[in-house]
Amino acid sequence: MNKAKLLYDVARVLKNKEKINGVLTANLQKDQAEVFSLKNVFAKSGEEAKTTVSCQLDLDGKKVKRESSTEFSGSSVGCHGGMMHRFFHHRRHGAEGGCGFKGALSRISFVFGLFSSLKVEEKEGGAAVLSLNLSEMPEEMQTQLIDKMNQRAACHPGCGVLEGSHTLETLNGLLLLTVNKEREIEKVALHLDGQVINEKSESHALTATADVQFAW
Repeated sequence: MNKAKLLYDVARVLKNKEKINGVLTANLQKDQAEVFSLKNVFAKSGEEAKTTVSCQLDLDGKKVKRESSTEFSGSSVGCHGGMMHRFFHHRRHGAEGGCGFKGALSRISFVFGLFSSLKVEEKEGGAAVLSLNLSEMPEEMQTQLIDKMNQRAACHPGCGVLEGSHTLETLNGLLLLTVNKEREIEKVALHLDGQVINEKSESHALTATADVQFAW
């Protein structure tokens, strides 16, 4: 199966969808103790969209819960790929490859590396599963991914779910994307395992999972 053609078809079908419904769940564990959980029920119909979010954060035994519901409309609903755009175009002053021609080549190389590491398994009836195993990526790419995540955490220290400063040391994981014969995304599943070092040079194990279920 042609990976490029499959990805193009999936992106085209998603872009042309007038109605999108699904549920996102995410969970983060630190040393096997849950520190963050989230559930986001989302729905889009034309230029109207709604999200209902509930999350829980545990900071040194103090649990914080929050629930919210948001409705919005207009051009912001159609801004697909915003998260991916910010990931690949995020810049940190003084970081190597952060801007200019060298930075652009670095990002292009990273995208091509991801594409080459992506595997496709054709299922019965025309469905397919795309998978990306971080441990099977070239070592240079693994280092680059960890550096990107640490740079982002350093630039936005208040956006994390862990108290204090943490540096990611190792990262392994698996991304699975299931599409049906109509090239509609049915499920996206992500599992990550890593080790972080805090400001006291203490090592902690992190496990993160995320799951998106679409209903067409």
